[in-house]
Amino acid sequence: MNYILNTNYRLRGYSDLTTGLQNTETMSIIFISPQDFQILLDCDGIHDIDPESLTGRSRDFFRYLTERNIIRPAVFGDLLLPEQMYYRYPVNYRRECQWSITGNCNFKCLHCFMSAPHGKHGHPTFEQLVYMADQLAECGVHQVGITGGEPLIREDFLKLLDVLNQREIRLTTLYTNGWLVNENLLDELEKHSLHPSFQLSFDGLNQHDFLRGIEGAEEKTLQVLKLLHDCGYNTSVSTCLHKKNLAGIRETVNRMAELGVSFMKISPNMELGEWMSPEMKSIHISEEEFLEAVCRYIPQYFADDAPVGIMLQGAFMFTKKTGKWGIYNEIHCPPADEESMPSCGILQTSFYMSASGRILPCMGMDDTSVSEEFRTVFESPLKDILSSPEYQKRINVSVKDVRDANPKCRECRFVDRCIGGCREHALLESNHYYGIAESLCRFFEGGWDEKIRAVAEPAYQEYLSRHPELKNRTSKNEESEDKKEERSILC
Repeated sequence: MNYILNTNYRLRGYSDLTTGLQNTETMSIIFISPQDFQILLDCDGIHDIDPESLTGRSRDFFRYLTERNIIRPAVFGDLLLPEQMYYRYPVNYRRECQWSITGNCNFKCLHCFMSAPHGKHGHPTFEQLVYMADQLAECGVHQVGITGGEPLIREDFLKLLDVLNQREIRLTTLYTNGWLVNENLLDELEKHSLHPSFQLSFDGLNQHDFLRGIEGAEEKTLQVLKLLHDCGYNTSVSTCLHKKNLAGIRETVNRMAELGVSFMKISPNMELGEWMSPEMKSIHISEEEFLEAVCRYIPQYFADDAPVGIMLQGAFMFTKKTGKWGIYNEIHCPPADEESMPSCGILQTSFYMSASGRILPCMGMDDTSVSEEFRTVFESPLKDILSSPEYQKRINVSVKDVRDANPKCRECRFVDRCIGGCREHALLESNHYYGIAESLCRFFEGGWDEKIRAVAEPAYQEYLSRHPELKNRTSKNEESEDKKEERSILC
């Protein structure tokens, strides 16, 4: 019998991952073994496949394809559409790009690390945006998170969505201050068949206007979060802590939960950009002040029944999906694994494109000591930048590379639980790409991991005692039988 791929699937590959199956509804790709990929190549309406003759992994994979309607029996005349046929992109795989489409903003945020109030990074023309989108499409980057500055200040924003749809680039997340979010925008997103997540900032009840520099920003943000929740959009919120809003963490988190926010990232201010002004330095909080606040808040968080998923910088994290808490700073990597473990796994799958077209491993590296070492897409094609030896070297830094560059790491008693921090923080704290984030040294040396455990675990157990149904929830290290089977088939 002949079989054929259903029309919402296509065959794709990259320089490093050559055998992939793409779902055109989500633009996501799963990569499979060459042996299994041959079965997909034969599902072209022409080749005959006898399912009864398949054995072992091939049989399991064929069953997986049919049960999930990835393939179907072909009828006479069925042929793959041209766009379904195998194509290999001339670059290593990158799942997503975080893209600043403008360096300008309609707010005057006192802590902006991009100095958007001054438009420091410029405002590309629409023609330049189209060129950038073409570069993404050529490299098989089918998902983008759009940010700024404030992306919605662009009058051609909806035209850009048309450009992205035409190139099959899906908007996954929209980063916005919310001022220009309204029902008309959401209607337009629906017309474009888009339903992205929204990430907004909210810097504390009765404090948001102060930090954003715009009267009415807080009221508007609260209204927008309610609107997004009512319209079925997933929302997350980032909060910047300083001396004026430090005491209001609990009240702010609970208010965000009431508005349907799914996840919050709460961090102390970064000494970059606008925060370097004397006014902001006067309300800066120290690492110790932040960690003390974390220890005070964690019992309150669980007493409030973990109202939202949360990340308190690297000190504490709880996800609603797993129902587990952890210390994000604590990443175990024994010496035996240091050569194979990347210092930052995110750099392997995504990258940042600035408003000037500069390609960086992540957004936080803009305006650091190494940013000018990276090229723009107006200087070199994106495929050449991503494939260049210098870029590959930057994103493939291993834990061993970091430890070799910092001999104190090998002598440190915490070496098995710390991988030196992310490259952005290393740059900011040591001004060296292969450096270490000294804040992690202070975190472990100060015993903050133990202090956090001492307050978190009893509060967590009490939380579980009130919700016995959560004790049976699948942990982050356990998979359902269906997931185990899928992993065994696809890996």
